[in-house]
Amino acid sequence: MTSSSESTSGARPATGPRSSPRAGAPSDLGYDSLWTWDHIYAIFGDPHQPILEGYAALAALAQATSRIRLGLFVGANTFRNPGLAVKSLTTIDHISGGRAILASAARGSELEHTALGIDFGSGFGQRLDWLDESVGAIRTLLDGGDGDERAGRPLRVRRAADHAAARSRLHLPIMIGGGGEKKTLRIVAQYADIWNVFGTPETVARKDAILREHCAAVGRDCG
Repeated sequence: MTSSSESTSGARPATGPRSSPRAGAPSDLGYDSLWTWDHIYAIFGDPHQPILEGYAALAALAQATSRIRLGLFVGANTFRNPGLAVKSLTTIDHISGGRAILASAARGSELEHTALGIDFGSGFGQRLDWLDESVGAIRTLLDGGDGDERAGRPLRVRRAADHAAARSRLHLPIMIGGGGEKKTLRIVAQYADIWNVFGTPETVARKDAILREHCAAVGRDCG
Protein backbone atom coordinates (compact mmCIF):
# COMPACT_ATOMS: atom_id res chain seq x y z
CA MET A 1 0.00 0.00 0.00
CA THR A 2 1.21 3.51 -0.77
CA SER A 3 0.08 6.81 0.68
CA SER A 4 -0.14 10.34 -0.64
CA SER A 5 -0.66 13.64 1.09
CA GLU A 6 -3.36 15.90 -0.25
CA SER A 7 -2.77 19.38 -1.56
CA THR A 8 -4.90 21.96 -3.31
CA SER A 9 -3.44 23.25 -6.54
CA GLY A 10 -5.81 26.16 -7.08
CA ALA A 11 -6.40 25.03 -10.65
CA ARG A 12 -9.65 26.23 -12.17
CA PRO A 13 -12.18 23.98 -13.85
CA ALA A 14 -11.83 23.90 -17.62
CA THR A 15 -14.21 22.80 -20.32
CA GLY A 16 -13.72 21.30 -23.75
CA PRO A 17 -10.62 22.26 -25.72
CA ARG A 18 -9.29 24.38 -22.83
CA SER A 19 -8.54 21.28 -20.76
CA SER A 20 -7.48 18.58 -23.22
CA PRO A 21 -4.52 20.12 -25.12
CA ARG A 22 -2.66 20.76 -21.88
CA ALA A 23 -2.97 17.15 -20.79
CA GLY A 24 0.01 15.95 -22.81
CA ALA A 25 2.39 18.14 -20.81
CA PRO A 26 2.44 16.01 -17.61
CA SER A 27 3.77 13.00 -19.53
CA ASP A 28 6.57 15.11 -20.93
CA LEU A 29 7.36 16.64 -17.55
CA GLY A 30 7.65 13.32 -15.77
CA TYR A 31 4.58 13.36 -13.53
CA ASP A 32 3.34 9.97 -12.33
CA SER A 33 -0.40 10.67 -12.23
CA LEU A 34 -3.10 13.04 -13.43
CA TRP A 35 -6.32 13.60 -11.52
CA THR A 36 -9.62 15.36 -12.02
CA TRP A 37 -12.31 15.99 -9.45
CA ASP A 38 -15.67 14.27 -9.13
CA HIS A 39 -18.17 17.07 -8.68
CA ILE A 40 -21.34 18.17 -10.42
CA TYR A 41 -21.10 21.67 -8.95
CA ALA A 42 -17.75 23.41 -8.64
CA ILE A 43 -16.33 23.51 -5.10
CA PHE A 44 -14.11 26.52 -5.82
CA GLY A 45 -15.59 29.83 -6.92
CA ASP A 46 -19.06 29.97 -8.39
CA PRO A 47 -20.68 26.55 -7.87
CA HIS A 48 -22.68 27.03 -11.08
CA GLN A 49 -19.70 27.64 -13.36
CA PRO A 50 -19.30 25.09 -16.21
CA ILE A 51 -17.24 22.01 -15.30
CA LEU A 52 -16.75 18.60 -16.85
CA GLU A 53 -18.00 15.28 -15.48
CA GLY A 54 -15.12 13.35 -13.97
CA TYR A 55 -15.20 9.95 -15.68
CA ALA A 56 -15.94 11.43 -19.11
CA ALA A 57 -13.01 13.82 -18.64
CA LEU A 58 -10.72 10.91 -17.70
CA ALA A 59 -11.69 9.06 -20.88
CA ALA A 60 -10.61 12.10 -22.91
CA LEU A 61 -7.39 12.48 -20.92
CA ALA A 62 -6.62 8.80 -21.48
CA GLN A 63 -6.30 9.53 -25.19
CA ALA A 64 -4.24 12.69 -24.66
CA THR A 65 -1.61 10.97 -22.49
CA SER A 66 0.54 7.88 -22.86
CA ARG A 67 2.28 7.05 -19.57
CA ILE A 68 0.78 8.62 -16.46
CA ARG A 69 -1.86 7.00 -14.24
CA LEU A 70 -5.37 8.51 -14.27
CA GLY A 71 -8.06 8.84 -11.61
CA LEU A 72 -10.62 10.95 -9.78
CA PHE A 73 -9.37 12.93 -6.80
CA VAL A 74 -11.44 11.46 -5.28
CA GLY A 75 -14.57 9.73 -6.52
CA ALA A 76 -17.81 10.42 -4.70
CA ASN A 77 -19.02 6.99 -3.59
CA THR A 78 -22.63 8.14 -3.34
CA PHE A 79 -22.83 9.16 -7.02
CA ARG A 80 -22.72 5.67 -8.51
CA ASN A 81 -23.72 2.09 -7.98
CA PRO A 82 -20.50 0.04 -7.47
CA GLY A 83 -21.12 -1.93 -10.65
CA LEU A 84 -21.41 1.28 -12.66
CA ALA A 85 -18.21 2.65 -11.12
CA VAL A 86 -16.38 -0.55 -12.09
CA LYS A 87 -17.84 -0.44 -15.60
CA SER A 88 -16.67 3.15 -16.06
CA LEU A 89 -13.17 2.59 -14.68
CA THR A 90 -12.46 -0.63 -16.54
CA THR A 91 -13.53 1.14 -19.73
CA ILE A 92 -11.05 3.95 -19.00
CA ASP A 93 -8.45 1.33 -18.09
CA HIS A 94 -8.81 -0.16 -21.57
CA ILE A 95 -8.76 3.21 -23.33
CA SER A 96 -5.61 4.19 -21.43
CA GLY A 97 -3.82 0.86 -21.83
CA GLY A 98 -4.04 -0.11 -18.16
CA ARG A 99 -3.42 3.24 -16.40
CA ALA A 100 -6.62 3.74 -14.39
CA ILE A 101 -6.91 4.09 -10.61
CA LEU A 102 -10.29 3.76 -8.90
CA ALA A 103 -10.47 6.38 -6.15
CA SER A 104 -13.37 6.70 -3.71
CA ALA A 105 -14.34 8.48 -0.52
CA ALA A 106 -17.40 9.29 1.57
CA ARG A 107 -17.16 12.93 0.60
CA GLY A 108 -19.44 15.14 -1.41
CA SER A 109 -21.51 18.28 -1.36
CA GLU A 110 -25.08 18.21 -0.11
CA LEU A 111 -25.93 20.81 -2.79
CA GLU A 112 -25.13 18.51 -5.69
CA HIS A 113 -26.84 15.52 -4.10
CA THR A 114 -30.03 17.50 -3.47
CA ALA A 115 -30.00 19.04 -6.94
CA LEU A 116 -29.75 15.65 -8.66
CA GLY A 117 -31.94 13.68 -6.26
CA ILE A 118 -29.05 11.54 -4.97
CA ASP A 119 -29.41 10.16 -1.46
CA PHE A 120 -26.94 11.99 0.82
CA GLY A 121 -27.64 9.73 3.78
CA SER A 122 -28.49 10.63 7.35
CA GLY A 123 -24.95 11.73 8.16
CA PHE A 124 -21.27 11.12 7.56
CA GLY A 125 -21.34 7.89 9.57
CA GLN A 126 -23.90 6.38 7.23
CA ARG A 127 -21.92 7.51 4.18
CA LEU A 128 -18.88 5.73 5.63
CA ASP A 129 -20.95 2.56 6.02
CA TRP A 130 -21.97 2.90 2.37
CA LEU A 131 -18.32 3.37 1.39
CA ASP A 132 -17.38 0.17 3.22
CA GLU A 133 -20.13 -1.76 1.42
CA SER A 134 -19.38 -0.31 -2.00
CA VAL A 135 -15.60 -0.67 -1.95
CA GLY A 136 -15.93 -4.28 -0.86
CA ALA A 137 -18.20 -4.98 -3.82
CA ILE A 138 -15.89 -3.02 -6.14
CA ARG A 139 -12.83 -5.03 -5.10
CA THR A 140 -14.76 -8.25 -5.68
CA LEU A 141 -15.83 -7.14 -9.15
CA LEU A 142 -12.38 -5.90 -10.12
CA ASP A 143 -10.91 -9.24 -9.08
CA GLY A 144 -13.35 -11.10 -11.31
CA GLY A 145 -16.00 -12.10 -8.78
CA ASP A 146 -19.72 -11.44 -8.70
CA GLY A 147 -21.18 -8.39 -7.00
CA ASP A 148 -22.82 -8.87 -3.64
CA GLU A 149 -25.58 -7.38 -1.58
CA ARG A 150 -24.75 -6.68 2.04
CA ALA A 151 -26.89 -5.89 5.04
CA GLY A 152 -28.08 -2.30 5.08
CA ARG A 153 -28.28 -0.29 1.88
CA PRO A 154 -29.08 -2.52 -1.11
CA LEU A 155 -26.26 -2.31 -3.63
CA ARG A 156 -28.24 -3.92 -6.47
CA VAL A 157 -25.09 -5.50 -7.93
CA ARG A 158 -26.25 -8.99 -8.88
CA ARG A 159 -24.06 -10.75 -11.40
CA ALA A 160 -22.42 -7.48 -12.46
CA ALA A 161 -19.19 -9.13 -13.54
CA ASP A 162 -19.85 -8.63 -17.27
CA HIS A 163 -17.60 -5.57 -17.39
CA ALA A 164 -14.43 -5.63 -19.46
CA ALA A 165 -11.56 -7.09 -17.44
CA ALA A 166 -9.10 -4.46 -16.26
CA ARG A 167 -5.89 -4.19 -18.26
CA SER A 168 -3.77 -3.11 -15.29
CA ARG A 169 -0.73 -5.36 -14.98
CA LEU A 170 -1.62 -6.87 -11.60
CA HIS A 171 -5.00 -5.54 -10.59
CA LEU A 172 -6.69 -2.19 -10.96
CA PRO A 173 -5.66 -0.28 -7.81
CA ILE A 174 -8.10 1.33 -5.40
CA MET A 175 -7.33 4.61 -3.66
CA ILE A 176 -9.40 5.64 -0.64
CA GLY A 177 -9.34 9.18 0.69
CA GLY A 178 -9.84 10.21 4.30
CA GLY A 179 -8.29 10.12 7.72
CA GLY A 180 -11.02 9.07 10.15
CA GLU A 181 -9.21 6.87 12.62
CA LYS A 182 -11.99 4.41 13.50
CA LYS A 183 -13.97 3.76 10.33
CA THR A 184 -12.13 5.27 7.36
CA LEU A 185 -8.71 3.87 8.20
CA ARG A 186 -10.25 0.44 8.80
CA ILE A 187 -11.74 0.59 5.28
CA VAL A 188 -8.37 1.72 3.90
CA ALA A 189 -6.66 -1.20 5.66
CA GLN A 190 -9.19 -3.67 4.32
CA TYR A 191 -9.36 -2.63 0.65
CA ALA A 192 -7.03 0.18 -0.44
CA ASP A 193 -3.85 -0.05 -2.48
CA ILE A 194 -3.27 3.71 -2.12
CA TRP A 195 -4.27 5.99 0.75
CA ASN A 196 -4.87 9.72 0.34
CA VAL A 197 -4.77 11.88 3.50
CA PHE A 198 -3.93 15.43 4.46
CA GLY A 199 -2.60 17.14 7.57
CA THR A 200 0.58 18.27 9.27
CA PRO A 201 3.52 15.84 9.33
CA GLU A 202 2.69 15.04 12.96
CA THR A 203 -0.97 14.37 12.15
CA VAL A 204 -0.13 12.16 9.17
CA ALA A 205 2.46 10.24 11.21
CA ARG A 206 -0.13 9.53 13.93
CA LYS A 207 -2.73 8.40 11.39
CA ASP A 208 -0.15 6.25 9.62
CA ALA A 209 0.59 4.45 12.89
CA ILE A 210 -3.13 3.85 13.44
CA LEU A 211 -3.52 2.62 9.86
CA ARG A 212 -0.75 0.11 10.48
CA GLU A 213 -2.66 -1.18 13.50
CA HIS A 214 -5.77 -1.63 11.34
CA CYS A 215 -3.70 -3.41 8.68
CA ALA A 216 -2.31 -5.80 11.27
CA ALA A 217 -5.83 -6.49 12.55
CA VAL A 218 -7.06 -7.52 9.09
CA GLY A 219 -3.86 -9.35 8.17
CA ARG A 220 -2.54 -6.98 5.51
CA ASP A 221 1.04 -5.83 5.03
CA CYS A 222 0.92 -2.06 4.54
CA GLY A 223 4.60 -1.84 3.61
